[in-house]
Amino acid sequence: MRLLVLGAGGFIGRTTIREATAAGWQAVGLVRNDEAALRVLEAGGTPHRFSTGDPATWAEAARGADAVVDLIQPSLPGRMTLRAVRRISAARQETTAGVLRALCSLPAGERPLLVSVSGMDDLDPGPGRTVSHTSALRTVPVGFAHIGLPVRRMIEESGTPAVHVYLGNMVYGPGKGFGDLIVPGLARRRMPVPGTGRNRLPIIHVEDAARALAHVAGLSGAAGRTFVATDGTTTTLGELFDETARLLGASAPLRLPRWLAGPFAGEIAAQTLTLDTAADPSALMATGFEPRYPSFREGVPATLAAVAGTTGAAETGAAR
Repeated sequence: MRLLVLGAGGFIGRTTIREATAAGWQAVGLVRNDEAALRVLEAGGTPHRFSTGDPATWAEAARGADAVVDLIQPSLPGRMTLRAVRRISAARQETTAGVLRALCSLPAGERPLLVSVSGMDDLDPGPGRTVSHTSALRTVPVGFAHIGLPVRRMIEESGTPAVHVYLGNMVYGPGKGFGDLIVPGLARRRMPVPGTGRNRLPIIHVEDAARALAHVAGLSGAAGRTFVATDGTTTTLGELFDETARLLGASAPLRLPRWLAGPFAGEIAAQTLTLDTAADPSALMATGFEPRYPSFREGVPATLAAVAGTTGAAETGAAR
């Protein structure tokens, strides 16, 4: 089984390479620079340099592969304003167009399954405020749905065989937003909870997100299906931040009024973090998937241990 991962040098991408390799996949990481290539090698995969705008740089690598996981994401600014998200959405659509050109350049029988990855904001929770594999797409975008909804429409219009996986509104772990920003902010009491903190926030540990993507990529008959990948709990934003701060030995974070959260983090980020939504991952669980970290109570301690280990290693290297 051969799996290609677009954006393999990123937070979720390199973890997907590592987890897919551990599960028996021959994992190829499509990367755009030497630094990302090194991350793929360290994760146990094979790096392949490519350009999304030039299908010839990777179409042959995709020929006959079982699946391609698309984790390409433009760089995000510190404040996610509406103007910023529209700019990112345009860049993401351009990238997706390149991915689809590469896949459609292959004969139909040699095209891999496209595993399209997005966030919970794309799905309409309905009156019960719960999203699942049966949820309709939102008609009016909120949060990061400004990016995800146009991308899904492009994939559907292309006719490319695809399965759609929706990760939690926060993928946490050692790195990116949680490990690199939220954890240090909570440790210094400089990371407030936007809003009351009582809103339910669908979350998933990065290792489980990666495992879910590799699992879905290997499912028979996955094309055309939708899966929600979260830990299935009704964790609130306040619970996640408060417990993380407690484990760090820090004071409980302050609550920032919702009307101030927009100017602080950007309106789009504030919308995503303060949405009150539950998630139902039963369709994914029914395929035999089980999370390694069934809740943040197991996932956050593992994350903090990994962050501490990384910091310690960096300090030791600096001392030498």
